[in-house]
Amino acid sequence: MTSETPKTLDILCKLSENTRLNKRQHFCAAERKNFYNDIFGSTAVVINIILGSVLFVTISDTLPNEAKWLSGFMAIIAGTCAGIQTFFNFQKAAEGHRKIANRYLEIQRESEIILANYEDGLIKLDTLQEEIRTLNEKYHKINEDAQDFPTTNRDYKKAKNRMKNMKVLTTN
Repeated sequence: MTSETPKTLDILCKLSENTRLNKRQHFCAAERKNFYNDIFGSTAVVINIILGSVLFVTISDTLPNEAKWLSGFMAIIAGTCAGIQTFFNFQKAAEGHRKIANRYLEIQRESEIILANYEDGLIKLDTLQEEIRTLNEKYHKINEDAQDFPTTNRDYKKAKNRMKNMKVLTTN
């Protein structure tokens, strides 16, 4: 932006950049929650399958004591995994992060269209200001809703790196 660029335009660009970052951050968080859901869920399923096989053998009473103790330990692990998965509800959290990210994406797209319309002379500065005010209200509402789906510093760093990589790809 040049020194002649209206500050309003700078605000719109910053809003677009922030929504892009927030969108990526929530998509990263959704990926993380899906990963946790897959790990704990599949671990519980695999262990329960193994236990089912062990119990089938136990009926014939040919299983050594070590295997019985191992199967008991595995049952505790399977129960713990299922409990963790149920308590943290990773699938619902991932879905919430994706919804928040898509709402940020909507604002990002709207801001890019408004910016293009302004640069093409299709809207004037006063209309631009009103559009930014509307987008800012939407952004604030999304931020409030996003409080129910917190992200981590790791999600933030991952999102920043992805944005940096995207800038490198687009400048080449």
